[in-house]
Amino acid sequence: MSLMFNDVSGKQGLIQECETNIFGDEGYGRISGNTNLLATFTRLLNEAQNTVASILMKADGQWQWDDNNNTDFPIATTSLITTLGSEQQDYAFDITFLKILRVEVLDNTGAWRLLKPIDMANIYDESLTDFLKQAGLPEYYDKIANSIFLYPKPLATSVTSTNGLKVYFQRPPSYFTVADTTKTPGFYSIHHRLVALIASRDYAIMNSLTPAQALGKMVDDQSEALAEDVALRNKDDHIRLSGKQFLWR
Repeated sequence: MSLMFNDVSGKQGLIQECETNIFGDEGYGRISGNTNLLATFTRLLNEAQNTVASILMKADGQWQWDDNNNTDFPIATTSLITTLGSEQQDYAFDITFLKILRVEVLDNTGAWRLLKPIDMANIYDESLTDFLKQAGLPEYYDKIANSIFLYPKPLATSVTSTNGLKVYFQRPPSYFTVADTTKTPGFYSIHHRLVALIASRDYAIMNSLTPAQALGKMVDDQSEALAEDVALRNKDDHIRLSGKQFLWR
């Protein structure tokens, strides 16, 4: 069942789930009707979403999870600076991402070229300043802080400058605010309860409450179930079996 953030009237929200987890059947309104507790559980539910996102990304490397609340794809483009003599090597993206999945550059024929990731540790026999120093068609990229460094730097005659750099990435969940009501977590609805369980467990632990141990066991069980469901998601990927030859004597 899909759980919205805060459903005071229907009592089908994540906040209401936390209220009963912590305070029992008489708990309705204890969080939603308390400004401070509502702010606390909004933070805890957002931290719980981070935990779930980590489970989702680890469970299946072939499925690039993204929060369903987002209205765009996790793809960013920017233009290349190719002014002669001042070709720009580093490009910062004004996004919050968890990891870069791939980087592509648009060449002068209009074809996208996949760049190969490298790390400065791989360049051990020369300085980074001199590595592929001559501007041209980029072949490699390195990630430093929130920037991507291209090697070599893009040359005007080798690339298409306008929106010529494309980055595929994974980003954090779409977080709740205290004012949210109908917003839901952006992943499998049958596992929405896990977000409330994690937040409830963390609050119970912080306040030395009796339900902490039981909630911890429920979180472990539900986390395992979520990971298993994600691992089984790609039923359209067929496993190819090949025979192995044995020599019999």
